Amino acid sequence: MKKLKNTLLSFIGNNDAGKLNGKNDGPILTALGNQKFDEVILLWNKTGRQEFDYSKIANYLKDEIKKRKLAQKINISELPIKDVLDHNQIYTHLKQFTDNLIKNPDAEYSAAISSGTPAMQVCWILLSESGDFSETQKLNLFQVKHPKHGKSENIYVKINTTLPKIIRLKEEVEILKKDLIPLAVITVSRPGLKIGETEISLTPIELTYYKYFAERVIEGKGDEKFSGFNTSNAFLDRVIEIHEELFPDLDSNRIDLISIRRKNFGLSIYTFRGNVSKLNKKIRNTLQNDTISKTFEISSEGGRGAKFYGIKADSNKLKIKD
Repeated sequence: MKKLKNTLLSFIGNNDAGKLNGKNDGPILTALGNQKFDEVILLWNKTGRQEFDYSKIANYLKDEIKKRKLAQKINISELPIKDVLDHNQIYTHLKQFTDNLIKNPDAEYSAAISSGTPAMQVCWILLSESGDFSETQKLNLFQVKHPKHGKSENIYVKINTTLPKIIRLKEEVEILKKDLIPLAVITVSRPGLKIGETEISLTPIELTYYKYFAERVIEGKGDEKFSGFNTSNAFLDRVIEIHEELFPDLDSNRIDLISIRRKNFGLSIYTFRGNVSKLNKKIRNTLQNDTISKTFEISSEGGRGAKFYGIKADSNKLKIKD
């Protein structure tokens, strides 16, 4: 059997759907039309959005590659990437995949960096320039010139000349992250929290906490310091007020809070942290997106005995309405 000599790796992007969306070939099929490869490795990830079924696109590409005889061997692999804008997460999974890839010592490896998000493009460049792909083999990178710009071709990137591009792409990723962050809305008349179009199911006390920290962001107060074994009385006072505002009929739920306040103790820090932890877990599990979750969680920073708690979202991304 002939040894495979030329291997192509690529993430699958929205533009690769081609005929599935009634459009022309995307970057992957165009690249294979420009240059013959013995083996093609296609990488895809699940998303929570039905319109982006990358598994379906992967199988479409596999069928087209076979039909057109563009490669001898085709492999499809899923990477467990939850956030396609987080280059740290992408790089971890991509490096783990290439570390486990049984590399043919006689093969030449190339990555097509025109498919996928800008963060994925950053990761291909970092993988190649860092030498993390292989100690003995280099990873060639190329971009696909779109036919609308003239005759299509695979344009190879010169190694050691892309540092400014990495910086620019990272900046693009950060801009994209901000653009894609939805609005979080807390409603008072019908108590609830909605992040984008997603309802976050919180208990009354969890929603009360969330409104407390959302108010601080909106009012420009920043994170709040919590130290010692109990919260401040000011915190507990406002929590009781918000709870009554949101859930006026749940008097029994406030009895314990009011009793603690009368004793001038403040709320136990362990109770506070426990509720925050449960709240954050619900946000993460519901959204399934690390970038958006980290933006809207009640995060904590600081050392033992004194931590600062707050929501990282900008004030224009949080809204409280009746």
